[in-house]
This record gives sequence, C-alpha cells and structure tokens, in this order.
Amino acid sequence: MNRNARWRMQSAPIAHTIGATATHAEQAAPASAGGKLRKPRGRPWLKKISRNVRAARLGIASGTSSGVTEDGDHGALARLRLSLQQADTAQPHLALAHVEDCRGYLRELMPTLQQLRVRHQGKTIEFLNTILTQALHDVASIIDASIAADRRLLDRYRNYAEHIFNYTPNGLLVMDGQCRIRTANPVMRRILGLGADVPVDGMALPALFKVPALYAAAGEVLASGVPHQGINLIDDAGHERCGHYQFGLSRFDDGDEALLLLVAHDIARVLEAKAALADSEERFRLSFHQAAVGLVHFDAAGRILRSNRKLQQVLGYDANEMQRLNLCDLADPDEECDHDHMTQRILNGEIQDYVSEKRYVRKDGQSIWGQVTVSSMRESNGEVHFIAAIEDITERKATEYRMRHLANHDHLTGLPNRSLMMDRLDLAIAQARLASAPLSSSPSSSPRHTLAVLFIDLDRFKTINDSLGHDIGDQVIVEVAHRLLACVRPGDTVARLGGDEFVVVLANAGQQRHIAAVADRILEAICQPMLLNGHELFLGGSIGISLYDRDGSDSATLLKNADTAMYQAKQGGKRRYVFYANEMSKDALQFLRMDAALRRALERREFHLVYQPQVSIASGRIIGFEALLRWQPPGEAVIAPDQFIGLAEETGLIVQIGEWVLETACRQLVAWQRAGLCPQDIKMSVNLSATQFRQDDMVATVQRVLAATQCPPHCLVLEITESVIMDSPESTVQILNALSAFGVQLAIDDFGTGYSSLSYLKRFPIHTLKIDRSFIRDISIDGNDAEIVKAVIALAHAMNRNIVAEGVEDSVQLDFLRDHGCDQAQGYFFGKGIAHEEAAALLSRQQLPLHSVRVA
Repeated sequence: MNRNARWRMQSAPIAHTIGATATHAEQAAPASAGGKLRKPRGRPWLKKISRNVRAARLGIASGTSSGVTEDGDHGALARLRLSLQQADTAQPHLALAHVEDCRGYLRELMPTLQQLRVRHQGKTIEFLNTILTQALHDVASIIDASIAADRRLLDRYRNYAEHIFNYTPNGLLVMDGQCRIRTANPVMRRILGLGADVPVDGMALPALFKVPALYAAAGEVLASGVPHQGINLIDDAGHERCGHYQFGLSRFDDGDEALLLLVAHDIARVLEAKAALADSEERFRLSFHQAAVGLVHFDAAGRILRSNRKLQQVLGYDANEMQRLNLCDLADPDEECDHDHMTQRILNGEIQDYVSEKRYVRKDGQSIWGQVTVSSMRESNGEVHFIAAIEDITERKATEYRMRHLANHDHLTGLPNRSLMMDRLDLAIAQARLASAPLSSSPSSSPRHTLAVLFIDLDRFKTINDSLGHDIGDQVIVEVAHRLLACVRPGDTVARLGGDEFVVVLANAGQQRHIAAVADRILEAICQPMLLNGHELFLGGSIGISLYDRDGSDSATLLKNADTAMYQAKQGGKRRYVFYANEMSKDALQFLRMDAALRRALERREFHLVYQPQVSIASGRIIGFEALLRWQPPGEAVIAPDQFIGLAEETGLIVQIGEWVLETACRQLVAWQRAGLCPQDIKMSVNLSATQFRQDDMVATVQRVLAATQCPPHCLVLEITESVIMDSPESTVQILNALSAFGVQLAIDDFGTGYSSLSYLKRFPIHTLKIDRSFIRDISIDGNDAEIVKAVIALAHAMNRNIVAEGVEDSVQLDFLRDHGCDQAQGYFFGKGIAHEEAAALLSRQQLPLHSVRVA
C-alpha cells in the first residue's frame, strides 16, 4: 500500500483523536494578556514517540554491524518489539492510533522475514537489517505526518476558540482560586474598564471590583463545583456596578488546578423588556381601573378575580366584595344567566367573543341594564380566563323605551297611535278568526267572536281650538282620552289617530246591542260639560262602527268602513252613532271621485261665475251683482254649488277656489267699469266660506286681489254667514275691522238663521243684512214669517244698516217688501244667475221700467 494513501486512510481517526485532545487542552489553557490562547501543554510526547522509533531503528542497525548470530537475529526482532512497545507506552492515551498503524505495518513484514530466514539462513541479518531500516523509516514518516496534521488541526481549533472567546457578546474572564485574573476577553475588559494593551495575567480582581457578593459566590463555586448564576455586582457602598450586566460563575479544572470562569451576560434588552412589560402592566392597570366602562376579570367557572372601580361604582360593591361573588350572582334573578354557556362556547372555539344586553342587580337591589362584551385571554400558566366589559346602558334603555313609546303612542294623550292600534287590531282579528274556527263538525259548536271598531270624531272641536287656542284644545283632547278609557274594559284599545279622531277596538264585544251600549256610553261621556281654565265647554261626537267579519276581514277595511260610517253619522245630525252598511261604500266612492274631480277642476278651468242682479226696490235700478260659482265638467251637466261646496270645505280646496272667485269677480267688475257699463256705485258681492274667513292671511289676500285687479275697495261686498261671524265673536271683530278699514263693504248672509247677539251685532262693522230666503218664501201666507221680516227690516233701519231680501220670486213678495221699507232685493223675480255678457246687457238698460230688468 502507498504510504500517502495509507496516511490518508488513517488521518481521519488520528485527527479525531488529536481533535478531542486539543479541545480538552484549549479549555484548560488560559489566554495570554493579548487575548490569544497559550500553546497546549503536554505536546512533547509526539517528539518522544519519534525518538523511540528512531532509536529502535539505530539499535537494529548496530546489532547488524556486530555480526549477531542466529540467536542474535532473534534478539534483534525482540529489540524491535521492545522499541515498539516503548513507543506504544510513551503516551498510551494519545498515541494508540499511531502505534496500531506501526504494528500493522510490521505484522505484514513478519511472514517475509520468516521465509528469508529459512531460504537464506546465512544472510538473514543482512536482509533483516535492510527491511527493518526501510520499515522504521516508513513508520517515522507516518508519525511525522501525523504530528504535522495535528499541529494544523490544533491551530485551527485554537483560532476558532480565540474567535469565539474574543467576539462573543458576553464578557469572559478566567481566574484562579485567589481571584487572580488569567485572561479576559475584550468585552470583559470593557466592562472592567481595562484597555486592550493592559496586561491582566495575575491581576487581582478585587482590586478592580470591591464586590463582596461576587467573591463569596466564587468561594462557594470553588468549594461545591455548582455554578452560580444571576449575580448582580453591588459594591460596599451599596451601589450597583455594571447595572445592565448579570454575572455567572462556574468552575473547571486545568490539570490539577481549579479555575473559575466569570461570564457577564448583557441583560440590557432583558431589562428593557422588563421595563416595557412593567410599563405595559402599569398602563393596563391604569386603563383597567380608569376605564369609562365596568371591567371584570373572571375564570371559566365565573368566579370574579378582579374588577375595576367603574364596575364597583355601578354595582355598589367594593373590590373585596366583588371577589367573593360569581358573575351569575350579579345577574337579575328574573333572567337566565347564560355566562357559563357562552364562555363554554368560546372555550370550544365556536365563537371568539360575544355581546349581549342583560339586567344586573346592584347591591341595594336596584335593577340596571348593562351591555356586556366578553372575550377570552390566556394567562402565563396556560389557563384561559375572561375579560368582560359591562357598560351601564340603563339610561339608553330608558331612552329606547321612550322612543318606542313615542313611536307607538300619541305624545299628547299617551294613547296608542295609528301604528300600534293597527298592530293590535291585526292581533284581535287573528284571535277572532281563531276563536271563530269550528271546534267540531257541528257549526253550532262555534261561538261567535264579535270584534268591533268604533271611529270617533269630536263635534265643534275646531271651533274651540280656533277660538280658545291650542292649549285649551290640547286639554280637551286629553280629557276626552280619559273619558274614553273610562268607558271601555282594560283589554280594549283606545287610540288617537290625530286631531280630534279616536278609535276604539272592542275585542269579544258581544252582540250588536252591547256594542251600541258602549257607543251610547261614549257619546254621553263626551257630551258632559268640561270646565277648563274658567271656560265651560260642551262637545259632541259622531261614531261610526264596523264589525268583523261582516264589514271586513282585515284591519284596513274595518277602519275604512268605520270611518265611512262616522261621516254618515255627522251628516245625519251629529251626536249619534251609525253602524256601517254596504251602501255607505258607494257614497264614499262617490266622495273620492268627486274629490279627485274637484282637484282637477281648478287646473282645467272647469269653474265659471254667473251673476245674479241685486235691485233697488225704490228705483228699480241694478245696484250690484252677487257672484255665484258654477262647475261645468267637460261633457257633463252643470254641478250646483250645494253638491261640491261642502266637499271643498272639508278638503280645504275652498281656499283656492274662493280666492279664484274673488279675483275673477273683481276683474269682471273692473272690466264693466272700464267699458262704461256701470257707474262707481255698482257693487260686486262675493261669499266667503268659514274656512276662508279663518285663514291667517285672509285680510292680506283680499288686499292683494284688490291691488292686482285695481278694483275699488268700496265696490266689493264680502258676504259672511251669521254662523261664521258668531263662531268666534272676539276674533271676528278684529278681522271685520281690518277689512272695513280699507273700504271693503261687509254683509251678513242668511240673517235670521243663526244666533246673532245684538250686542255683538252692534259692535261689528256690518253694512248690510240679508234676510234669508226661508223667511221670504212664505211671507204672503205665514204670518210669523211676515212679522219676522218686518222686525228684521225695522232692526236694520234702527241700526242704520242696509237691508236686502233674498229669494224674491213674485210681485206679491216684492210689494210686501216695498210696503215695509226693504231697501233692496234679489231672486228669480229679477233673474237667475246669468253670464257676464247678459249682465253687461242688463247694465246697458238701466233706465228701462222695473219689469225690464227681469230676465228669463
């Protein structure tokens, strides 16, 4: 085998052995003052092996030169073995690998030597000397190569160890039992305040650091061999040295000497982390206790571990009392505590957290509402705990209740509003439907479950509201609500729809006579006098009644039909109740159609005016016209005012219609004046409805129309019914005075049909009284009517008022009026309402005899 090849084969185990030895040697060898490691001790054994091998080779050579015999030949082999044994035992714990290499090599030579000895007995020594010389040379080469390789390996490990020693982030210092420094790395030198050029070998560490705890720990470690960690350097004065370093001591043996390794660990980041942790914990503590919501920390069993001040304040417990409670102890006993169930779902991974609203009980027993948000947290020991944020939402829940109440109740009376009433009506219908379902095959076994809806509207409420103000009106509504509640059972529903409209829902109301008895009781209660703020008020009511399921099977239909019946009650004289009948729906449908058509009539200009002449009885001359409204839908007959004026009043359209009438009449009068058909004393009379008269801007509207048409104010006569004037006398006086102030003439229409007060009549700036046609019609055959007419004429003259008779249809009536001094007249005797062209023709014949004024 090639020697180099064999060396390569054996270098691995040799290197391994040398490497293990080198590691031990480096651990035991302290560094020099410059930070470099000392050369390892005990290396002379390598040279000793080499010398022993060479000595064996020389000994054999010298034996050959002295002519050794055959016996000497055997002695030479013995000496070789002895030399090899000596080489083997020189360092038995280090050189085994090399000795084995030599033994194996020589062992292979022995058979060759034996053959040579037998074959060439005379030349044995010569052959032996030659072979052994070469063999010993080979063995020496092997050992020399191994020593060179070991040196390189040791240098490599020494450099590696020096790099680690010098560049480790920890400080390293080796000292003996008397705390004298053997070596220190750069980090430790920086810690000790020693420069790189300051020799430290043999320097006493206590001279640098007077730290009794360090040296006491060194004595313990030397004695016991147990490492000591976590040493903080605190000097005699109590000052901490190297505050961001923590030291550890351990013992190791360098041959027979025990040494100490002092390691300085840089704990700056650890301290920073601890400081950050402490800061975080402090912030958490402050946040926990200063939070605006209650916080509680509890375990999986619901036991409270800690709570913050806010929660203690909300619930009235102190911290110690809270820790003795379970979370479920705080829950309202009327509610099921589901904390255990929900926290178990979190533990099972079903949910991450949960939010719910619960009622809790304070220490004083008061119940509060809280919104609780629960989430989990894992403690350092691995246990899962929970944090609950409990916000006191008692005020919010109260606000929500108030908002729900306001959304479903009338703010004035507290009664259910339309929305809640409809919900309750739907529920009552469902119950009635269920109760009416047959319980067996026999139809007679199912009792009739009657459900009634009563729609109530107050009479004369608008008059009270307008005359006495909304405050009194509100008090009236509240009082009516109390009276209605007193008339029904606790299970019945009384609701206010708005304004002066109420609805009563009677569940299981019994027979129709029982429902009628309730309606009578309600009407009687409403009609009782009310004494409010010194005013004694009298109200009435109209009630419409619909029944389930005769008049409808759903809430909307029942309410609509009850409303329809209520209007029938009003039209029948008020202060009464009416049960719904199918014919009413036809009237209601006609009402809706008329309403829609009336709204379109203004846009489509379907209205027009006719003019009825007013004549001076004494002279026979036309002294004015009354403008009368007519409705002419396309392709249909003319609709008389009495068929749609009431609807216009009810829907409010009368305001727009009335303003159109006023403006059109004024423009027509101005047109006649400009055409020279009439002098300035011809007047135009226009009727004002009750709705128009009560408009806030009524006076301004009249002024605006007069300005727009340039009609002289003294040529305009506004006619107002007696009932409208007396509806609210005090406010009427103000309005009439304002109209009269800028020259408008005022007349009381249908005088005698109302309840005029003479004291008020004297105060009103009225210019004309118009006797109602009902007194004129039978004036020639009814003595009472005749006396009334004479009295009215006398009254008007006594009060210096002009008097006009309406509805004059024949000469007998006209003669009576002339004989008793009536000033003016109008009626069919002089002509019906005529178009403006015909009226213009009449004006052109002013000088003709009296009968010529009449028109067909």
